[in-house]
Amino acid sequence: MKNCTSCQNLNDRRRSPLCSVCRNKILQEYQAKYRSENRALVQLRTRKSQEKKKEYYIQKRREYYRKRRGIPLDDPFRKRKDGEGTIDNSGYKTITVRGHPNQMDAKGRIREHVYFMSLHLGRALYKGESVHHKNGNKLDNRIENLELWIRGQPAGQRQEDLIKYSIELLERYGYKVEKA
Repeated sequence: MKNCTSCQNLNDRRRSPLCSVCRNKILQEYQAKYRSENRALVQLRTRKSQEKKKEYYIQKRREYYRKRRGIPLDDPFRKRKDGEGTIDNSGYKTITVRGHPNQMDAKGRIREHVYFMSLHLGRALYKGESVHHKNGNKLDNRIENLELWIRGQPAGQRQEDLIKYSIELLERYGYKVEKA
């Protein structure tokens, strides 16, 4: 019998220069190292494949959209810039202004008449305020055609509640109220 090349103990294995104990230690270290590297590699592969799948399905949706509307597939895809608008399902013009307090969603979309009224007032619209088109044309967003409406009102009709609400409303819009 030979001695182990690693620990110099008697080697119980005929064809290996390492004894069973040393061989098992080296194998365990190698497997631990290989597993961690393999996990990182597998995670990287799955992340890349998920991104590829996402891009694939986005491309398929664009192709389907273009085929239905008769748009050539090789036309470049055009993304709207901030401030450019579209007409939504309700008939209002919607623009993108990221970071505005009255935006409707995380993408920064806001209805144009709300944006113009907030610019005119110099502040964002309060909760319960809405913008009304005087002539009824939802696309006519001139400031002369817009007026501010207030929807909020107290639930009850007691005299004290109505007076309290009226005082709060007047103070909110900059009027000074004094008791007589």
